[in-house]
Amino acid sequence: MLKKITALLLAISILGSIQACSMPDAIFGDDAFRKEEETGAVAALDIYSFDLMLDGEKYELPINFSALSSKGWSIQEPAPAEEGDTTAQEEQTPAYTAESTLEPDAYSDYVPVEKMGLVLGVKFWNPDRSAAPLTSCRVVGLRLDPSYGKQPPFSIHEHEMGVGSPYEKVIDLCGKPSYIMNNLPTGELQSINNVKFFDTDEPTSPTLIYKLDDHSQFIFTMNGTEGTEKAVVSLVMENNAEKEEEYDYNKEIRYKPEAIDLYKGPNLLGKTFSEFSFKYDGNLYTLPIPVRKLLDDGWQFVRGYGERVPPGTTADGVIMRKGNTAITLKVHNYDMKYALTAVNCYAISLDAALTGPNVDILLSKGITLGSTEKELVAAFGKEYAKTHAVPERTTNEEAGEGGEKQPVTINVGETDKYEFADMPGVYIEKNVGEEFTVYSYVMPDDVPTVTLPVSITDIGDTGAALLGDVRKHIDVYVDNSNGLVTRFYLQNCPEYIVDEAKIIEQQMEEARKKEHEEWLKQQEEQESSNG
Repeated sequence: MLKKITALLLAISILGSIQACSMPDAIFGDDAFRKEEETGAVAALDIYSFDLMLDGEKYELPINFSALSSKGWSIQEPAPAEEGDTTAQEEQTPAYTAESTLEPDAYSDYVPVEKMGLVLGVKFWNPDRSAAPLTSCRVVGLRLDPSYGKQPPFSIHEHEMGVGSPYEKVIDLCGKPSYIMNNLPTGELQSINNVKFFDTDEPTSPTLIYKLDDHSQFIFTMNGTEGTEKAVVSLVMENNAEKEEEYDYNKEIRYKPEAIDLYKGPNLLGKTFSEFSFKYDGNLYTLPIPVRKLLDDGWQFVRGYGERVPPGTTADGVIMRKGNTAITLKVHNYDMKYALTAVNCYAISLDAALTGPNVDILLSKGITLGSTEKELVAAFGKEYAKTHAVPERTTNEEAGEGGEKQPVTINVGETDKYEFADMPGVYIEKNVGEEFTVYSYVMPDDVPTVTLPVSITDIGDTGAALLGDVRKHIDVYVDNSNGLVTRFYLQNCPEYIVDEAKIIEQQMEEARKKEHEEWLKQQEEQESSNG
């Protein structure tokens, strides 16, 4: 089922601060990612089936824990402490045991499980409506890490993969990562399309992320210390989505709802954010976008494409992918007569972020990932920039301590709202959080911009809660640690204009059709009686 959510995501969880940082050139230089045709890759398209060979047995995540326990795997029990040594016992007692339970829709941390001297980590998920013991829960993640103990043999599509696998093998098998994370104490992150070398003597341990969503991903942590072999030091494989039935959406493309013809793509970027025109992955769009337009531009369906969206309603959870970049869409069915699959709906939301989906994006006035807060405020307009001047950031160098930038004072919890006199109903709301300041550029919902040749009488959007408090807005996330833009969330689900003349024309056509059918029926009855 497509996921139904009741509010927009207002924060993202990211390890440490996001900076315009870099990776060791020796590991992630420009020649590190070979073209797919040069790698003989199996596989960038195949890894997301999440099937694997573990200790000689084949599995496909998610699985019931019984699938592992029946092959001899069991939850690792704490080692016995010496008599009277309560401190050692407390230190060795794991967070989870075979008797532990999980609350409904809760996830566990990684729990060590063992089999004849082999150990790996397992993440559990409880899909039930009541608390359940771990042994009755679903396994949605596996972790290979030498800290657990001796690792079992592990293969992806018959390619042995695990601790010790060389970097080149990961890239050949999986392709270019969705994004890269550097596990320095600062938790620096890196745009995959902006790889630069990092001049440091510190061990780096970069991590390669291959991601569909927060619970469907591969995580390869590499040994990036200079002078050592580039190899995997830990591997995580996670998936909690059941495999969907095969669905041939190509037959749906042959049906073209009239609403699809309403889309007029832009020739240029808009002059203001209100136009919802932008460049995304090298293509110009105006939101909302026909999903079939994204297909034409090389995106492929992963999930949610076979379920029908009721007339005039919104649904969430459609995932599309291009290479190892995945986007999760809200889609709206602008047809008022028929339930349609995603291919004939409109995408009303798009996301872009350093930590996924790591998609190149360009908005009005040149705003993109990595833009400064000062540039963003200026792009909102002269009046706003004058009213909300962004102070210059000080540096340690000015204080005689080095050259790293330091954040200006951040008043967490502060909220500000500014309305534009020359654009009635348009306003900017600024919310300061612990890690991010979110600027929401909001447009009035009561300006209908989609003309539909159908009546919408008594049609209600059962998925309206997905849209949040407002239907039309652009959220821009600024990292408080460095003042750089790290994420965009765009949503535009316009109201409807009803074309009354078109409705009357359709009604007349239906009346003529009905009259003709009745005439044919009378002719058949007359011929039958004469016979």
